[in-house]
Amino acid sequence: MFEQNGSRLSQLVVHYVGNKLKDEGLQLSQQQSGIDEPTLAIIWQYVFSAFKSPNFFHFTHAAELERNDVYAIARNVFQQPERFLEKSQQLAKLLFDASQHPQVKSGELLVMYFDNLKFGALSAPAIGLFKSEQKQPFLFTEEQEQVIDLFSYRGISPTKVDKAALIFNTEEEEGYQVLCVDNLNKGEATKFWFDDFLKVKIKSTEFSQTTALIAATKGFIDQDLKTDETLESTAVMSFLERSKNYLSEEESYKADEYGLEVFEDAGVANRFREYVRAQDHDDLKLDEDFTISGEAVKKKQTVFKSVLKLDKNFHVYIHGNRQMIEKGTDEQGRKFYKLFYEEEN
Repeated sequence: MFEQNGSRLSQLVVHYVGNKLKDEGLQLSQQQSGIDEPTLAIIWQYVFSAFKSPNFFHFTHAAELERNDVYAIARNVFQQPERFLEKSQQLAKLLFDASQHPQVKSGELLVMYFDNLKFGALSAPAIGLFKSEQKQPFLFTEEQEQVIDLFSYRGISPTKVDKAALIFNTEEEEGYQVLCVDNLNKGEATKFWFDDFLKVKIKSTEFSQTTALIAATKGFIDQDLKTDETLESTAVMSFLERSKNYLSEEESYKADEYGLEVFEDAGVANRFREYVRAQDHDDLKLDEDFTISGEAVKKKQTVFKSVLKLDKNFHVYIHGNRQMIEKGTDEQGRKFYKLFYEEEN
């Protein structure tokens, strides 16, 4: 998704941000980091490895957007890039003030300014915030007086980004377009980076809508339909297969037809639609028609995998018609599946 040709990193500052609750301290750099060409190449690798999906967020505030501190500082940087060092220090202080939970780890905060950064069809100035919390072990050699010694040290891995945000100078009045990830924490633990520091909310895009719809479909099957004891594993697979086919073959999601296509029952389709409305906490408008993101469907292929796991003996992969599978119990009480086929490949 990123394109280095046409992108330019012009400024970089590194600060150390500890856990304020643990009195770990804050160390602010007083000048920018010098970047030689070999280091620059590794930094590009570091930036590009952080974001695996185009899930965009935007800054928010309950009262007014200008009171979101990170948003206000970012806007000032875009207006006055020459004040980057000063503003990077302010960002580090904000992160330090937000680091008051026992589980928040200390680490380096890399603040970057891109004169231009290209991501897919997006090309604009950008600010990068990368927090490194986990150090990786590295080996290096040193030769002197015909002896090569081997040493180790711990540093930042260029392929393992812990927390990151890229703020693009587009859609300023709507809170910018922000790529944001926390690759260390999941669920409630991600709130520190997303909610306490950045205060961002996911944007409603084709990618986020399609991703959320797939999750809602799987959630509805697991949390609603599976409460019915008569629902067989093969039925679950059939629902997921029809969902996959719909999202792969259709260009647009139709809210009033998707449930019927997948569940083939008007009552269940209505229950699913109510479930989707209740689960749309981010106001992605999942109850309205939208264009399906093929990239999102591709990235969520594991959701659609149809595997029957039978004790510890067999894994049966099912890709199509569940009418070709018959379940039963023999005279000794052992359960079995019959698989019918026309050709053996």
